[in-house]
Amino acid sequence: MRLTLHKKKIAALLLLLGMAFGTWLLLTSSRLDDAPPTEPLSGERRDPSGFRPPLGAPLQMRLAAYRNNLRQPVLNAELFPGRPELVVVVQVRGGPGSGSRLRLLAESLRSAGPGATGRLLLVLSMEQPSPEATEAMRSIDFCRVLPLYFPYSLSFYPNEFPGNDPSDCPRDLPKESALLKGCTNAEYPDSHGHYREAAFTQDKHHWWWKLHFSWERVRELSGHSEHVLFLEEGDYLLPDWLHVLRLMQKQCREEGCHMLSLGGISVPEPTPEQMELSSFVASRHSAAITVPRETYYQLMGCLAEFCTYDDYNWDWSLQHVSAACLAHPLKVLSARLPRVLTLPAKAEDGGLCGRSGPCSNIDAASQSLRAKVRELSGQLFPKTMTVASRQQEVRNPPAMKNGGWGDIRDHTLCQSYAQL
Repeated sequence: MRLTLHKKKIAALLLLLGMAFGTWLLLTSSRLDDAPPTEPLSGERRDPSGFRPPLGAPLQMRLAAYRNNLRQPVLNAELFPGRPELVVVVQVRGGPGSGSRLRLLAESLRSAGPGATGRLLLVLSMEQPSPEATEAMRSIDFCRVLPLYFPYSLSFYPNEFPGNDPSDCPRDLPKESALLKGCTNAEYPDSHGHYREAAFTQDKHHWWWKLHFSWERVRELSGHSEHVLFLEEGDYLLPDWLHVLRLMQKQCREEGCHMLSLGGISVPEPTPEQMELSSFVASRHSAAITVPRETYYQLMGCLAEFCTYDDYNWDWSLQHVSAACLAHPLKVLSARLPRVLTLPAKAEDGGLCGRSGPCSNIDAASQSLRAKVRELSGQLFPKTMTVASRQQEVRNPPAMKNGGWGDIRDHTLCQSYAQL
């Protein structure tokens, strides 16, 4: 037991030392922030904000991502001066198809109208540099746009933790064999006996980092305490999303709820002006959620519970926190008619796009979405909204752990975001 604890401490110390070294590199290079913007590369567009996508080898891209997050260049700032009244944060995976998905999401955000979008700050938290996503971002001209980069993505650490380290244990290697082999994380399989897969751990890392960085480090949010809407690449909002959000925020204050959800699973024959009040359930409330500053502080009080829970899904981890750690379970007010759609992923649904991968038929996907909007048009923009059902306060822990999060290095890195 002592040997195991000793190894855990060593692993955690090595990770923290590595992060400290990265921070030192960042600080030593931060003097570049005071220099005038460098000339754009051939074919690259100069942006008035000074934004430059990370380029080069992984270490160069890593440092460029850190500098971008320090500078926080805001696109269109000269067109829309003043503090934002509405903030939307989008988790962008990047890669093929990302630009198409971002253009569709921007189209749906724009439907709120110029009077609203002129006071909107759109934060794009990206996992990897993507030329097509960058081009789509630069085409957004109706609001302020802040590009950020998740600094611990696989793109920046392709051959080392938190990416895929060649010395790590294969997913399905039995622990006894792993110990004999001496691979790096041999002592830390998950609850199902499997070792970590970087591609699966990244989403939870990114979500928690994004939540913390938005509230603690984004200068545009200084003094902002209202709800921040969190979306993901592949979301598409209905035209009345902002109208409904404002109605729900007012009701939330009266009900004392912690979060709002514009998504979720639609009930049979949903009534568009009805809402539900219940405890957080991952399968129902993970799409298009809003988090105010007060709720964020409560979640940070459960940092260890979230970061050590053996589930690579952020939403199931959040449900665990709600049930096991908070003084009161997360109370969520959700719309019975979801105001967010997901891009169709199957040909029979109208297109091949989905949340990730190449968007092989963006025209068919967009036509499918617009047809759905036309179908629902008569049910949108209700004058008032009422709470149709109120669930008693109940702690509903997940039925099981999905695993994928047994590695102590993931636990340590996840908890370190609070000190960044």
